[in-house]
Amino acid sequence: MSDQGGNPRIFLSTVQPRPNQQRLVMAVMLASVVVFVAVLPFAQWQLAQVWGFIPVYESAVVINDLVTAAMLVGQFTLLRSPGLLALSSGYFFTATVAAVHMLSFPGLFSASGLLNAGPQTTAWLYMFWHGGFPVSLIAYALLQENARTRHIRLRRVVYPVLWAACVVLILTYGLTALATHPSLLPIIMRGHGYTGAMSSTVGIVWLLNVLAAAILWRHRGHSLLNLWCAVVAVTSVFEVALSAMFNHGRFDLGFYAGRAYGLVASGFVLVALIIEHARLYAMLVKALDSESAARTRALDKTQQLNEANEHLEQRVKDRTAQLSVTNVELRQEIAERKRAEQALERSREELRELATISSRAREEERRRLSRELHDELAQSLAALKVDMQMLEQKLDAANKPVADRLSSMEQAVDDMIGATRRLASDLRPSMLDDLGLVPACRWLVESFQRRHRIRCELTITPEHFELPEPFASTVYRVLQECLANVARHAGASTVQVRLVYDVPTVQLSVQDDGIGFDPAHPRKDLSFGLVGLRERAYLVRGSLSIESSPEAGTLIDLTIPQTMTAATEAPLPAPGAQPRAI
Repeated sequence: MSDQGGNPRIFLSTVQPRPNQQRLVMAVMLASVVVFVAVLPFAQWQLAQVWGFIPVYESAVVINDLVTAAMLVGQFTLLRSPGLLALSSGYFFTATVAAVHMLSFPGLFSASGLLNAGPQTTAWLYMFWHGGFPVSLIAYALLQENARTRHIRLRRVVYPVLWAACVVLILTYGLTALATHPSLLPIIMRGHGYTGAMSSTVGIVWLLNVLAAAILWRHRGHSLLNLWCAVVAVTSVFEVALSAMFNHGRFDLGFYAGRAYGLVASGFVLVALIIEHARLYAMLVKALDSESAARTRALDKTQQLNEANEHLEQRVKDRTAQLSVTNVELRQEIAERKRAEQALERSREELRELATISSRAREEERRRLSRELHDELAQSLAALKVDMQMLEQKLDAANKPVADRLSSMEQAVDDMIGATRRLASDLRPSMLDDLGLVPACRWLVESFQRRHRIRCELTITPEHFELPEPFASTVYRVLQECLANVARHAGASTVQVRLVYDVPTVQLSVQDDGIGFDPAHPRKDLSFGLVGLRERAYLVRGSLSIESSPEAGTLIDLTIPQTMTAATEAPLPAPGAQPRAI
């Protein structure tokens, strides 16, 4: 819950004391100590019985405490702090008990006092009065110190105040009833003097005031209100000591001096609150003056803005008319551009489709040539070799030169058969069609190692999988071109090939430890190969990335999402068919 009173640092119960305020409090406490020490030796001097002193003194205390309680309740309604409610309840308690104490004082309004008072009533009410108030001070200090309760903000204001007032009134009524029954409490007064039981009773009350003073002094730096409450507690310690511990009885110097201390103590917090309210009022007046000046400036600015607004509105109207014409032209241009973009996109798709068909046609032609080389030319050369071997066996020793010539021809035929098979494999390895992509890749890598003496590490995940066309051909051709580039340009000693199939995505990566190159400025003989790789990836809607730098090797990464369906399954054009118009 946000603070209800605006900036919390402006209140007496939240603002931290400044050094000059701390010095003022120390001066007040030092003066209290000096007066106490000066009066203490003469505390038992018996003085005249001034009966008017009691009602004047206690009336002033009641008024001070009621006003203080009301002002603390006012701060509670803004800050809604439980500690403030406890402190205001303590001041209300002292006001009510002081009023009852005045009415029951013997010899003031009647011989034994009002309210059916007895000889012990006022003495015990004084003990309850000066024992209950330090309890409220301790409660206030602990509630303000506790991290859990210090930030509590009660949602309602009226009900807690009413409940606290009712509790204080009921407590005052109960204590008054208890004090008017002498049989329930020890006798602490005999005439105007004290009995032996007074010492233990007033000792407990004095210790409560000392405890309250110690706790508040420990927490004096938390707020200015804590500091003044500590002064009140210390003054109450001196009051109880003079008026009930070191004096002899009623109407001696200690009796009068102690009550004077009480009257002064009751005014400390009140004076601080009055000064605070005066300061807040001054701040309010200053804020109102500032607000008035700001309002005058705002009115002047508003007048200027209205004039500027009228001028601006006219300019906006003129500009709007111009923009309306421009907007119509712009919409027409946008529509034309959209139509051009749609036509361009259709052309791109048609080009992609045409390129795909062309690529499939090339693959089919490679497959056909590879089959013919393998099945016809290679077989014919093999048959020719067998015939030459049979002819060589039929020659006798007299035909030694012919036999040697036939042997050299057999070697040439063997070379031709090997070259034919190598050409057939380069055009279209039969293993790709017969066994699938994974065996074809393994064969290609092993063939690359044997042919170029370059160590090649192949990783395939999973170990066995199949890909439909044209994805299988694309992966194989990209791997074939990458290995060819490594052999021709990289000068590498190791190549790492990684093929991963994570449905529906296929990823091929080829990394070497060669000399590398600058992808922004590749060599011309290498740039054509890279363009071919990108074109193959583009035809199957894949992506190809190249990472390289001089002397740091090269990494080529191909990713195919397998999103093509109908485009890859389109039939090849029939021989002699006219090309599709674009």
